[in-house]
Amino acid sequence: MAARRSTVLLVTLAAVLVAAAAVLRFVVAPNATKLPADADQTVHYSGRATVLDSEALRNGDTAHALVSDVPVTADRRVRVVSTHGGTAVLEDTMTVRVGEQTLPSSKTYAVDRESRRGTSPPAGTIVEPSLGALSSAFPPDAARDDSYTYYDATTRSIVPVRFTGTAEREDRAVNVYEIEVSAPVKDPEVLKPLPAALPKRLLAALVPSLGSDARARLTPGAIAALPDPVPLASTGRSTLVAQIDRQTGIAVDQKVDREIVATTTVAGEPTALLPVSALSFAVTPKSVRVLGDTAASAGLLLTLLTDVAPLVLAVVALVLLLLPFRPRRRRSPDAPALRTTAPESGRPVG
Repeated sequence: MAARRSTVLLVTLAAVLVAAAAVLRFVVAPNATKLPADADQTVHYSGRATVLDSEALRNGDTAHALVSDVPVTADRRVRVVSTHGGTAVLEDTMTVRVGEQTLPSSKTYAVDRESRRGTSPPAGTIVEPSLGALSSAFPPDAARDDSYTYYDATTRSIVPVRFTGTAEREDRAVNVYEIEVSAPVKDPEVLKPLPAALPKRLLAALVPSLGSDARARLTPGAIAALPDPVPLASTGRSTLVAQIDRQTGIAVDQKVDREIVATTTVAGEPTALLPVSALSFAVTPKSVRVLGDTAASAGLLLTLLTDVAPLVLAVVALVLLLLPFRPRRRRSPDAPALRTTAPESGRPVG
């Protein structure tokens, strides 16, 4: 009877362990991949830039209108400001410093906490129109294909994300994605400081320094036919290469080339004139190391929750189930019976 009770107890314990393993693997681990409610990450960048000197341009100093090789630093902070079930509201703030000029920007996104794609915002919250697209983060275990799209806040356009292969960064396996954007600038914050028009005389003076296509179109006759001042539009062009940790979705390294080009219409054709700004920057080596360490720590936790802990619990449960069926040692028929002696008489008891 005692053996039967022992067997029932072992089976019950094994069932509890199997249930715990299933909860860890299929409930706790998936929840651990959701964007945390307290997510808050800052990344630092550095690089070089070419910028338009508006004052030199206004003064007709076209030779010095573009200033090249200007140092650039940028700080980007992405944090969750609120969660609403499976939706997180993200604040993506970036401060770019070009020489002595500071260019701050802040965008708000509503994203699905699992897929990291843009989703419908909670009532009363105004966000960027990034529905269905990535904006500030990749998901863990991201797909190694071209299935993602990306929202570019400068042009307010959604563009394809191209998977270009795999690599290793900071001892982590990463997926490499490339994003290219070329569209009219629509962000009011970016448009506000840009020149809306250019005096015809300045345009004529700039022609020798422009690209071959612009020079070919801006003949003296074509310039004479343009209004004065010449209206300008702005086109945003950028290329982003991101190295995304395969397990956690953390961007371990990124390189960004971004330019805003002033354009006008010549004989009915859009014509690129000159860059208003051209920035080229990448994550600093120190930030890359920090991001690699963060990915390693988060990856270890995911491995423990997804694989190690459920496996250990399952193995212990199996051992408990096998215990009742272990072979028992039997006494040999020829072995003498165990006898004990009484302390007082020295005679056998029983």
